[in-house]
Amino acid sequence: MIFKKQADNIVAASYSVTMELLKYMLPSKPLVIKPNIVEPSPPPTTTDVRVVEGIIKALKESGIQEIIIAEGSGSGDTIENFDQLGYSKLNIKLIDLNREKTITLPVKNYKVWKEIIVPEIILDKFIISVPVLKEHSMCGVTISLKNMVGILPERYYSGYWIYKKSMIHKFNTDGCIVDIVNIIKPDMAIVDATIGMKGSHLSGSPIKPPINLVYGSANPLEADQYGCELLRRNWRDICYLQMIANDIERGK
Repeated sequence: MIFKKQADNIVAASYSVTMELLKYMLPSKPLVIKPNIVEPSPPPTTTDVRVVEGIIKALKESGIQEIIIAEGSGSGDTIENFDQLGYSKLNIKLIDLNREKTITLPVKNYKVWKEIIVPEIILDKFIISVPVLKEHSMCGVTISLKNMVGILPERYYSGYWIYKKSMIHKFNTDGCIVDIVNIIKPDMAIVDATIGMKGSHLSGSPIKPPINLVYGSANPLEADQYGCELLRRNWRDICYLQMIANDIERGK
């Protein structure tokens, strides 16, 4: 089920969507908010801090106090990026996933990677993926599931080119995304579609007129399928989304 709200007031829209989702699914674990802070560029390249502000307000009013915001930027220093984009003002603990203690986990029914190294801090957590709605120059779109690439620790997944998670592009990018989601799948998606971006995830063009939505789902795949519709893309043409849908259908 998709919950959506016009984003004339971004904080209020995000708050409203989150409250609707919390009626449907109330987290019982410590909570991680995973925005898209791939680099220090402002929205719509990165998640608008006002979307996260509304989410936090709703979570706290619902009695959820154990909250962190976690990201591992692909360019620049994550904490500096948080500071530049206004996240430090939220008074929530900010975590740089590039620097955290890690654990190696096996990937069941892997497509590319038999095992993946992830930060321990995100294990046994309720994860809300809070991406920007964007097209992606390599894999079509980047929404809530592709957003999970940011959990990969820089020291293990850089080196192919300047991007700190560049090893994902050395192999089959779509397969790598599926493998990541196989072991660390977000529990909920709340999508910053206040503007949206076409053409590329970094150097694309803001959508005109802006989409002007915040929307969410307790099913991240459903959230991404709806996002494809907003971008006027067929989600079945997005290889990693089709692969994830196939795995779910087969019960993997």
